[in-house]
Amino acid sequence: MEHVKLLSIKFVATFILLYLILGIGYGMGFGQILTISLLSFATYYIGDLIILERTNNLTATIADFVINFTLIYVLMSMMTFAGDLLMAAFLSTLAVTIYEVFFHLYVSEDLSYDDDNRLQVNRYDYMTELSKEIDPFFDDLDDDEDYN
Repeated sequence: MEHVKLLSIKFVATFILLYLILGIGYGMGFGQILTISLLSFATYYIGDLIILERTNNLTATIADFVINFTLIYVLMSMMTFAGDLLMAAFLSTLAVTIYEVFFHLYVSEDLSYDDDNRLQVNRYDYMTELSKEIDPFFDDLDDDEDYN
């Protein structure tokens, strides 16, 4: 049930941002923006459930930017669009990515991702082995003298 709430929040926010940029700014139709927003559910699964759970907010945000840009650019190229395709895709992806930064914080709190399951990228735990024997060969020679 919590995924339904998160999906609906993401859908509404993505739709509003895309409508403000693509609909009002570039004159794209309501149905086309609705289609792009519905297909953004794939970014929820990949970016928010898989990548965010295993890494951190920055990595998931970068992954969401790449996925959203690819998705928006490809879908807009298949639809009739009269404006600058690359700039419209970049601006709309940038707006959605800025939203995603805050959405990831909410998702990680709502789904209670703990730090134990995350991938520690820059963690250096070096262990050393200590023993009482400083030079094992000389200790073996000493043991041989005891038997003589």
